[in-house]
Amino acid sequence: MTRNHKAIPQDILIFGAAAHIGGPLAQFLTQHAPAIRLRLATSNAERAEKLRATFPAATVVIANYNDLPSLLTACEGVQGVFALTPSGTDEAPAMGNLIRALKEVGEVRHMIRLLGMQPESKLARIPQSLRNHGLGLPIQHPIAKTMLDESDLPVTYLNSGATFMDNFFGMRPGLQRDRCLIWPERLIPYIDPRDIAEVAARLFLSDNHRHIGQFHTMNNGQDILRFSDVAQIMSEVWNEPIAYDGSEARFKHEYAHLGERRLQYLWDFFLYEQENEVVWSRNDFVQSILGRNPVTVREWLVEHTSSMLG
Repeated sequence: MTRNHKAIPQDILIFGAAAHIGGPLAQFLTQHAPAIRLRLATSNAERAEKLRATFPAATVVIANYNDLPSLLTACEGVQGVFALTPSGTDEAPAMGNLIRALKEVGEVRHMIRLLGMQPESKLARIPQSLRNHGLGLPIQHPIAKTMLDESDLPVTYLNSGATFMDNFFGMRPGLQRDRCLIWPERLIPYIDPRDIAEVAARLFLSDNHRHIGQFHTMNNGQDILRFSDVAQIMSEVWNEPIAYDGSEARFKHEYAHLGERRLQYLWDFFLYEQENEVVWSRNDFVQSILGRNPVTVREWLVEHTSSMLG
């Protein structure tokens, strides 16, 4: 068997370092690999100041995917890159700029790109309403993957074939006010973003070259649940009845602050998911990388009881 031969990057650039995946990734690398030089990127000047205070040993840069000069500065000399994009990103110009910057000034040994795609999804199955919207995950993330494939950069794709557990934070108003979980019904696996961060860190620190070029779909290997099931688990964990309402009318009333266009996109997206829900299956990739069981929905709800219920 061929021996492992990936060079571990000594300078790692983390995009979204002030958010729920990039932040824990920076924290893990700071604690477990302090010799690695971190470059933490954010597009927000206020968040940059907070990052400097939290990670005094790191270099903090302000970078925007749509601003090539800022990317050239951020990418100069980096050997490792963790890339993810905000919801609604137009991936063609964003990845075009990043690829150009990395090829011009980077020294990339390993890039990790976070995606959110249904495994083996086909664009032909995506309904016209989502195509018309244009900036949703089913349309944009395949564009990013194609561009990175063609770039010949040493990329590992971490695909979140699951919903993030901390999305429950956005559902707190209904839970705190009415003890009701308000969200469209969907069958979906789950994952804690902190586990994604640790997976990325361990892949950066691994000398196993076989992960480069691979598309790894992640979930916690334990939970595939409908939201009505989650409401039942909440009732058990919190020892009080939690109702569930997945109706379109209640959803659009509860989350009216998101705006009509965003709400309609989400509703159409969940209908698309329902037509393709048979694709989901548990896997043990995250467990195998972490060397432990990933966080379950029940464990996450126990940990965040006070913040969820108020």
